[in-house]
Amino acid sequence: MKAAVFVGKERFEVKEVERLGCREGDVLVKVHACAVCGSDLRIFHGEKSIDVPITGHEIAGTVEEVGEGVTDVTLGDRVVIETVIGCGECKLCKKGEENRCLNKFKAIGYQYNGGFAQFILVPRHAVKQGCVIKIPESLPFDEATLVEPLSCAINGWEPINVEDGFTVVVIGAGIIGMLHAELAKLKGAKVILANRSASRLELAKRIGLKVDEFIDLSKGNLVERVRELTDGRGANVVICACSSKEPQIQALEIAAVNADVSYFAGISKEDPLNEINTNLIHYKELHVHGANSSNKKHYLEAIELIASKKIEAKKFITHRFPLEKIEEAIQSLEDRTTDALKVVIDPWM
Repeated sequence: MKAAVFVGKERFEVKEVERLGCREGDVLVKVHACAVCGSDLRIFHGEKSIDVPITGHEIAGTVEEVGEGVTDVTLGDRVVIETVIGCGECKLCKKGEENRCLNKFKAIGYQYNGGFAQFILVPRHAVKQGCVIKIPESLPFDEATLVEPLSCAINGWEPINVEDGFTVVVIGAGIIGMLHAELAKLKGAKVILANRSASRLELAKRIGLKVDEFIDLSKGNLVERVRELTDGRGANVVICACSSKEPQIQALEIAAVNADVSYFAGISKEDPLNEINTNLIHYKELHVHGANSSNKKHYLEAIELIASKKIEAKKFITHRFPLEKIEEAIQSLEDRTTDALKVVIDPWM
């Protein structure tokens, strides 16, 4: 089979590799689409390590082969593949919260070969967990690649308190920030989207993102503008969906009393944020959350939202590339002049 093999910093080689067959309990999936994630960019630049030669985890395809004993899926099923593979033994995995695995979960595209290939072999323990998840016939494969990032955003919303007439500020207008904005709107919020790049905000407007107010951080102060838009109260929910220190500090400043603050995006492990004003958390009684990946429950909810078009996945997909042009696909995602938002690789194109 053909695969994009990561051979070193900023280098893929597209070549023929062995297509593995199914052992007992395995499932082989023919990849029809695999989208490029922000973490794939960090892998490409050598900022994030993987244990396998093939990355890519936002995967949609069809079941090509099933190993002995597999009963949940059959040949030809249209599926997405859950990224996280828990230990299956700890109390959280047994509760279906494999993204919180106490023994540190493993992941497709990191510890197991991913979807930048024509086929992907899903190992037995992942199949047993339920990582091969069926999607409706009506859902196009490229749109189905949005299930994984949307599932992560859904996980981020789990601990957040939703009230009538609440205001949400999303900081960061990448694909994750935009999906958070869409979820907030579905929950009935007034949505404010802030970003330091004006061009990205213009893109959000062009694709019809459901946002009430836009804040261009290159032209104004986030804290002052949020106070203006909320009559000085601040936001009931703040989603920090960008990997920058200043917005992570400001997130606490723009939060209203009794607000939820979600640190959805991480920052460099080599340069963490060491100082925040915890008095803001104390006196405003803030609820501060983190979010890491997702589990099957979140995938099923994401599939329903996209298949029902409550969230229109199509508008987020801006570019498609064949496997041979994976480096060009990554470059397009990093080049703001291309207006790339969600870039999909088709291994059969």
